[in-house]
Amino acid sequence: MSTTIFDVARVCGYSKTTISRAFASPEMVSVETRNIIYAAAKQVNYTPDAIARAMVRKKTNNLGFIVSDQQYPVVLNPFYSPVFEGVLQVGRERGYSVFIASEKDIQLPTGQVYVKKQMDGVIICGQTEQSIIESFRSQNIPVVLLNNVFDMEDLICITLDHYGGTVKAIEHLLEQGKRDIAIISGHFSPYVYNERFRGYTDTLKNHGIPINEAFIKTVEPTMAEAMHTAQQLLSLKHRPDAIFATNDLIAIGAVKIALRAHIAIPKDIAIVGFDDSNFSEIIEPELTTVRIDKEEMGKLAAGKLIDILEKNSTGKQVHVCGTQLIIRGTA
Repeated sequence: MSTTIFDVARVCGYSKTTISRAFASPEMVSVETRNIIYAAAKQVNYTPDAIARAMVRKKTNNLGFIVSDQQYPVVLNPFYSPVFEGVLQVGRERGYSVFIASEKDIQLPTGQVYVKKQMDGVIICGQTEQSIIESFRSQNIPVVLLNNVFDMEDLICITLDHYGGTVKAIEHLLEQGKRDIAIISGHFSPYVYNERFRGYTDTLKNHGIPINEAFIKTVEPTMAEAMHTAQQLLSLKHRPDAIFATNDLIAIGAVKIALRAHIAIPKDIAIVGFDDSNFSEIIEPELTTVRIDKEEMGKLAAGKLIDILEKNSTGKQVHVCGTQLIIRGTA
């Protein structure tokens, strides 16, 4: 039998109103009171909306768009901003509102997942934990996973050809006569990281080029980290003649360092990014990069989620979106 708010009240001694407020509007409750209530909720394994979900679930026509804290806020993120636009467009067309949250926003001190505004379904983007997905699904909230893949029953995953896109980038550098190719990988989800890194190593091996450990770098995907790491690579006695960066922001950081060092691009060093963000055409020389139709990814994710809600469609599906190499001035 599911626990209720009355079970929490019995343990902690606070009223139902105070307990509800601690979950729905925690800023209106003192820290000491919240901590007592959360501890009681954890003790009785209470989920804030257990009563509502025990009843016949009413449709709200609300969708959640949830990103990792690292990628928040969405409106400033060059990858997820156009993805979100695609989700919004399909939502409008099919009568749904979309709300953004970070994973930090949806996790209570009890470790449970809870969104203040009831959602019919959620799109979880990029890096996440299997427990987050399971928690939503245990509350009968369908999940579509975007830009990641988990081997879970009945989970729909929308991803892209990370491996193939990387192969295209490395093959292009090799065609330009580059042989000492470095990689700067961002700390993304393990799936994204591994697929892009595997594309890099497999392509070099297929051309008989040994992997140089000094040319392999992993960073937080920030401009400062990218520039610092590019500086390290370009300061090597035997420096690379090309850099493949696993997103455009990292690639632009490398371009800035090369230009400051008066290293000719792409003659002395070629640089390729991944994503084809709006930033790629702002810099000079313009960035060669792997294009993703990010808006279409968002549309596909929203459409699949709404199909689950309206048609009760189930079954594990993995949709892989294609990529295209856009050749510009840096390689």
